[in-house]
Amino acid sequence: MRILWLSHFLPYPPSGGALQRSYHLLSHAARVHDVHLVAVNNRALLPSEAALAHAVSCLARVCRPIEVFPNRFSQARVRWALMVAGGFWRPTPYDVNWLAQGEMRAFLGQLAHSARFDVVHVDTLGLMPYADCFPDVPIVLNHHNIESQMMRRRSAKERRFLYRLYFRRDAEKLERCERIFCRRAAVNITVSTLDSERLREIAHGAETVVVANGVDIEYFKPRVPSEGQSRGLIFVGTLNWYPNQEAIRYFLSDVWPQLLADDPERRLTVIGRDPPPFLLAAARSGTVSAPGFVDDVRSYLADAAIYICPIRDGGGTRLKVLDALAMGKPVVGTGLAVEGLDLVEEEHYLRAESPDAYVRQIRRLEKDPALRERLGRTGRRLVEERYSWDVIATKLCEAYELARRTASSGRG
Repeated sequence: MRILWLSHFLPYPPSGGALQRSYHLLSHAARVHDVHLVAVNNRALLPSEAALAHAVSCLARVCRPIEVFPNRFSQARVRWALMVAGGFWRPTPYDVNWLAQGEMRAFLGQLAHSARFDVVHVDTLGLMPYADCFPDVPIVLNHHNIESQMMRRRSAKERRFLYRLYFRRDAEKLERCERIFCRRAAVNITVSTLDSERLREIAHGAETVVVANGVDIEYFKPRVPSEGQSRGLIFVGTLNWYPNQEAIRYFLSDVWPQLLADDPERRLTVIGRDPPPFLLAAARSGTVSAPGFVDDVRSYLADAAIYICPIRDGGGTRLKVLDALAMGKPVVGTGLAVEGLDLVEEEHYLRAESPDAYVRQIRRLEKDPALRERLGRTGRRLVEERYSWDVIATKLCEAYELARRTASSGRG
């Protein structure tokens, strides 16, 4: 098949989260099909021409052709601020407004007349308006999260009145878009059965297929710690994404003081792009390390004893948890942190929903090497059997086939 893949970022480097998911799914799809990538470049991810050129060069080994368009809102803060403020009165949500790029629309309009595609893969809800350029081609819409649900959670947690009002209104707009766009798509891809159920509650009759998040089990695998003995706690996640930022704020304010009072020698490493000021301030204490974005997290994960995931907001499923499990690390996290994954409490991870529970579970693991080893072993086995990208990518190709069959039967 010939696939047109529309992306809200250039999926390289595959450094976590949506970038990691999109890169691996794109790579596996391109092994089977001809994939044409058209992407919006977000300068927060690839800020320089050199970084952009390197990413395009690396992706060219995966698929071609590749077309990249700058996001005009990420190039000027004033333009972005005006878009955000004006967006309150627009009927479309932020996700759609942010990705509205005239140059890209003009290109796709021309492409629709000059090239033939069997399927258009739309990698996020906010790009669905571009699908109008291809009215006769089946659309496969990928949902990294259920966006309206995430925004409702964010609104509920927001204490500032104007922000809460903005987020609540945006959640309503997102749900309206999900209701319309998901029925327009031949197939909607979700990361879990739970997300599929949530999506069908919003868009009745929408066709859904689960293509779970995965992990590169050859890249992430158990390693001997550099100093011969694992130590400390670790969290990995993009820190300009509010669920991750809120999770670390909560852990530092409500959990970490108790752990330090119990043992001042404990250490915490928080890895991720754009560490916020409160985390950098905590790092000055010497008990917390915040190196920011790192090219390779494996040595940090190998040297840690326990992976924490105090996520209390957001959606989808956590690639960061799968990476830790693949490296044989015991995980302590909330139920939301492993939502949508086939993890069994006490078999694959330890659950903690309160500060006291985090302290209790972390102490358990520190005092019980056999428990750490058992959780690490069962976690690794789980990702090998269910979450390898090789296993998961077959579901993506099945979704493309389903979309084409659905479109053909509809035309017939």
